[in-house]
Amino acid sequence: MPILHNTLRRLRTALGNYAAKRRMYAELESCDPHTLKDIGLRWERGKLVPLNPESQRPDIAYRETGEPIEESDTCPHCGTRLT
Repeated sequence: MPILHNTLRRLRTALGNYAAKRRMYAELESCDPHTLKDIGLRWERGKLVPLNPESQRPDIAYRETGEPIEESDTCPHCGTRLT
């Protein structure tokens, strides 16, 4: 019985997340391009993309405050020293 309860809870959470994401996209679809530009977004081939993708560096992890996390000189996965 607990397995069924956990599965149903995860399914309900996933459906809620999906619905929230769809609402967000629906709201942004109604925005004009100037408003999206102010936010830093644009539509490209039906997808919402950042206005300047090169300004978002995927190699740097950011905290919730937007401050970069200091890089260490060891690999986070295996622990070997990086040169």
